[in-house]
Amino acid sequence: ACMRLKDILGLKKYPKRMECYDISNISGVDKVGSMVVFIDGEADRSSYRRFKIKTVEGANDYASHQEMMRRRLAKLGTEEEERFPKPDLIVIDGGKGQLSAIKEVFDEFGVQDIELISLAEREEEVFTLFSPESIRIDHRDYALKTLQRIRDEAHRFAITYFRSLHSKRNLASVLEEIEGVGKKK
Repeated sequence: ACMRLKDILGLKKYPKRMECYDISNISGVDKVGSMVVFIDGEADRSSYRRFKIKTVEGANDYASHQEMMRRRLAKLGTEEEERFPKPDLIVIDGGKGQLSAIKEVFDEFGVQDIELISLAEREEEVFTLFSPESIRIDHRDYALKTLQRIRDEAHRFAITYFRSLHSKRNLASVLEEIEGVGKKK
């Protein structure tokens, strides 16, 4: 599937390490992001990462993606690169807008050796940087199934993290904010 993706998408090299990013929130509350990693088309769960979106006000998907990508790319070229190796391909859950937002961050960091695509959910269109038109892969093709699997896993991971944060925040009592009052009292 990875070799087929290389051919279909015109990638420069085999996408051994693929990372996929997604954002989850409700009306801009408890914004979180996820990064999932697939190596040779298989999930590497020990490399997954979660992000709390800290600097974006409201429900701004593009800015949230940019914040997450800046934090990820900042790890390249540092001693942390051993824990977070450079991916061959980054997949963004979204369409042309999300792809353009991430391209701005790539330009900001001078990244040229990581391939970048986005996968739009409704029509399962793949957007690349080298073509204004989307690439449509046959819905039965195992290359598309691989992209869908990584995108769906990023979505699942983001939603799970969002739900845990959201439920913690909603179950907190205002009484716990009073000094000297704890769970027992």
